[in-house]
Amino acid sequence: MDAKKHGMGAMVLLGALLMAGPALASEDLNTVLGGGLGGVAGTMIGKQLGGDTGALVGAAVGGAAGGAATANKGNKNEAAIGGAVGALGGAAIGKSVGGDTGRLIGAGVGGAGGAAIGARTGDGHESRNDRYYDDRRYHKHHKKYKKHRKHRWHDDD
Repeated sequence: MDAKKHGMGAMVLLGALLMAGPALASEDLNTVLGGGLGGVAGTMIGKQLGGDTGALVGAAVGGAAGGAATANKGNKNEAAIGGAVGALGGAAIGKSVGGDTGRLIGAGVGGAGGAAIGARTGDGHESRNDRYYDDRRYHKHHKKYKKHRKHRWHDDD
């Protein structure tokens, strides 16, 4: 019966995340879903393995793994840190507010929000695809202003 309550909380969380999805960009949606589902799964597994402390550790690990797995290339570290902190905080607050179901919902919402915020603060979405951008050798050998030489014509009259 206890697993049925946890499953229902996870389904409520998943429905809330999917309804908020169209307002977000593609990377944000993937990162939100990854961080949220990772936080919920980590909380459930951690609770089974180590009780209340295991649930908190599992929420942090799950949120980090879910956020990092679904973020784009340049934003994985930031999404992992955000997902871990968000899922851990959400699980702790959710437990005090709503018990075990509140812990699941808190871990999911916290992991989703933390991973999305972390991915948005990363620099991967600002990276330029210009090969020579920020390359010291390029600026050294390709100067903007070249020295102009005067063309002198010599007539042998």
